[in-house]
Amino acid sequence: MSVFFVIKNKKGKEALLSRVDYRIFACGEEIFLKVDNEDLKTKMNGLFARSESGSVIADGFVESGKHVFLSSFFKTVGSILEYTADHQSNLYLQTETGVREFHSEDMCNGKEAGLHLIHHRVETGTNPWSIYSRIVWKEKDDILTNNYGKVPPGDCFIFLFDSEDVLNRPWPTCASHDQALKTGELVLEK
Repeated sequence: MSVFFVIKNKKGKEALLSRVDYRIFACGEEIFLKVDNEDLKTKMNGLFARSESGSVIADGFVESGKHVFLSSFFKTVGSILEYTADHQSNLYLQTETGVREFHSEDMCNGKEAGLHLIHHRVETGTNPWSIYSRIVWKEKDDILTNNYGKVPPGDCFIFLFDSEDVLNRPWPTCASHDQALKTGELVLEK
């Protein structure tokens, strides 16, 4: 996936208008982030000010290229998703009940766990639109693009902190995709 911008302001900053849905699971339990819109208005120049739990809405001028990574949104809401070159992962997730932590080599159901990322990408060049799903291996693959004129539904990222065999089970999806599949607006491709 590549980033593209269509508008620049007088200072040469690029505009971004994007929506991406996400879900987070740790050892089979769904984790819901605490998203405070009032607090978001003061962070990252308000880029994520209209976001909500389960959806990232980026709307504004990009101050830095690192702001287009999905991890930038998580940092803005007080959470951290870290990937290391040696496939280690650390999650610090801000929830309504406080910070929940998960680290590589933690155990899920008696097996060593790590972070796996599934990207359900919507392809708008077909009619009906298609969903293509893949495993993401690099942080640079989970970026926000200008897509808001084409969504909902937009792309969906599923963060799975679990043992490796979680990838062999049916992958969760986002509610916006489930609804669009029911209405025929989207079709699932492999």
